[in-house]
Amino acid sequence: MRHAHVVVSFALSVLSSAVTGCNHFDEPTPPPPTSHMVFERNLSKGNACLEYSWLSEGKRQLIQLNSNMKEGEGAGPMANDASHVQVHALTNGLYGLKDWQLPSGPAHPSPIVRAIVEVKEIEAVGTVFYQDQSQRTETKALLPMPIKCPTTHAAEMPRADPEITKLDPGTVERSTAVTITLLGSAFTRDSVVLIDGANPSTQFVSPSLLEVGLDADDVATPGKRRVKVHAAKHGTTSNEVTLTVE
Repeated sequence: MRHAHVVVSFALSVLSSAVTGCNHFDEPTPPPPTSHMVFERNLSKGNACLEYSWLSEGKRQLIQLNSNMKEGEGAGPMANDASHVQVHALTNGLYGLKDWQLPSGPAHPSPIVRAIVEVKEIEAVGTVFYQDQSQRTETKALLPMPIKCPTTHAAEMPRADPEITKLDPGTVERSTAVTITLLGSAFTRDSVVLIDGANPSTQFVSPSLLEVGLDADDVATPGKRRVKVHAAKHGTTSNEVTLTVE
């Protein structure tokens, strides 16, 4: 009986050690409801708000939290080409920020379908969820400054026409395949580059960057080429710049 008691005691000791030595792993951030924006804060002192829009949509959305609320929901992207979240104004009642594009950098190949913006005491954590089931999280420091959000949902902003500010390179060698980078603004996934009216394959990189590949035959003749960007969805066209073929 003494041996049995020792075995049982040993087994309980091992089990207790295993339980107390377990590591806790944080689970990935759970996605918000389908096609929603979720706004959370860990402080509930004063009013809070999040004013945002989905790029390339032009409609601003507003989520407001009163002093006893810690979470609210807003509308998700209506179009199927959302590439970024534009935070126009954000505050937890004490700290805030303006003009935060989330995530930074080029667009992901898959569109954004939902997002969460979590406001800590002195920082904001934004997580976007893509249609391909991946996600990306970024953190932004808040400033100790009052931020005002509209008191009602903002109306749809005037739609910005695409604009080209620079071609890189602006001069190319004839009969040589080349990739042209267009720098500018208000580019979307449906943007089409037009060169003398023709539309070579356009690659959307970000709202400020497009790429277009030209074959040797496309630049076989020297001269000036007229370059524009057409927004197929909205029917608007950018300014015209010149590509030189030497």
